[in-house]
Amino acid sequence: MDIQNFINQIAAGDNAEAKDTLDGVLSAKAFEALQAHKQQLATTIFGGEENAEEVEEDSEEVSEEE
Repeated sequence: MDIQNFINQIAAGDNAEAKDTLDGVLSAKAFEALQAHKQQLATTIFGGEENAEEVEEDSEEVSEEE
């Protein structure tokens, strides 16, 4: 309902409060997106056997190049 509150605040002319509400909504959306990306990344790195082997191979290649 935060979006509805935001719209109501703008309609009422309460711009300062609307700004705070919008900041909160955008922060929450950004946090949710970050958490989803972190979960996807963790699953990719630690979730599957194939992915683990690829990471090990990449690590070996880097070590050999040094």
